Amino acid sequence: MAVASLEASVEATLDAISGDQWRARLQPFTIFRVPAYVRDGNRTAYEPRLVSIGPYHHGGAALRAMEDHKWRYLHDLLSRRAGDGAAAVVTASALVAEMRTLDPRARACYSERPVGMDSSDDFVRMLLLDGFFILEFFFKWHTKEADSLCDVGWGLTLVAADLLLMENQIPFFVLERLYEAVAGMQPDKESLFNLLIEYISDEEPIRRPSGDWDVHHLLHLYYECFVPKRPRPRLPESARKAPAAPTRTILRASELREAGVILVRRSAARDREIDDMKRLLLVNLMAFEQTQAGEEPRLLTSYVALMGQLIVTARDVELLRRRGVLESLLADDEEAARFFSRLGEGAAMDFSRQAFAGLYEDVRGYCGSWWHRNRAALRRDYFGSPWSAISVVVAAIVVFLAATQTYFTVFPAK
Repeated sequence: MAVASLEASVEATLDAISGDQWRARLQPFTIFRVPAYVRDGNRTAYEPRLVSIGPYHHGGAALRAMEDHKWRYLHDLLSRRAGDGAAAVVTASALVAEMRTLDPRARACYSERPVGMDSSDDFVRMLLLDGFFILEFFFKWHTKEADSLCDVGWGLTLVAADLLLMENQIPFFVLERLYEAVAGMQPDKESLFNLLIEYISDEEPIRRPSGDWDVHHLLHLYYECFVPKRPRPRLPESARKAPAAPTRTILRASELREAGVILVRRSAARDREIDDMKRLLLVNLMAFEQTQAGEEPRLLTSYVALMGQLIVTARDVELLRRRGVLESLLADDEEAARFFSRLGEGAAMDFSRQAFAGLYEDVRGYCGSWWHRNRAALRRDYFGSPWSAISVVVAAIVVFLAATQTYFTVFPAK
């Protein structure tokens, strides 16, 4: 009886998969949850503080107050559309019907089945409210329209930060469909990209979005616009046949200085400032980068791994600040050192895809050179300060004079 029940259960589960689009994986997952062991180390880095977007944090006790704002934003947007005298007035019922057509496709984007949203109505309502909240938030920001949420000192900052959390996303095609419905003109994908990018960051994007980009969600758009790209270096044929073990470590900044390495900030370097808000963005961008397939080097993860090894103590932070490599807005250099020590927690580093592998090898070769190592020791031990340099010069003069005196004593002038 038990065996028969088990067989029937397995068969029933397999039959259910064929009719379940989420389990059948008709499309690749694009919105992931951070692994539990990573999130538990610092939950506040991955969980929204003000507004939930998408199903993963929907209904959280601390976030329920924002549900009223979502309804207000939907009302404001539809009212503005009606007040513009548009030929075709968009109704809430029509928008619900639009979202209902996207339900199966949107559900299939999430790597974990949305909990508590087995009902199609609940999921569709969430897509409608969350999608319009994002659009109206940026519309109000763009038009500088007075708003009880955005006008609060922390409103813009916290909402913008929550919109760039990896677990706090809805599929971008949902935003596209809603934007097409309410834009009031012939919309295009690029105009939506530019609206979002204009206000999501104070920095100028490295790349301007193009209408043919395939963007999965808002964090993905930020990543494509603001994180540099670095092509995978082409290795010589000999290196491809017998690859050497990659260098995994590098001396910290203060040790590099003692070894004679001069740290210089590149003129094109960006985002040198570090603060608590930057940490939230970096860990979520890095978590997103970990979900990407392909052979391209993971530049952000590589950068965090590099900085985590360069900076171990407050002395390393002080050195990099003086060299202009970073600017800390944190309380002190000790806190800045802890910033980088915590930044890479949970990041899986594939050293075969390390973007700075060449730099690691160059530094190892330089520091391992007998000439460079001893020249640096000479500079450190005898020319580390003006007084030690003067002492060396005086000693050299004394030795020279003593040698000269000895010479003339042994070989007196005739």
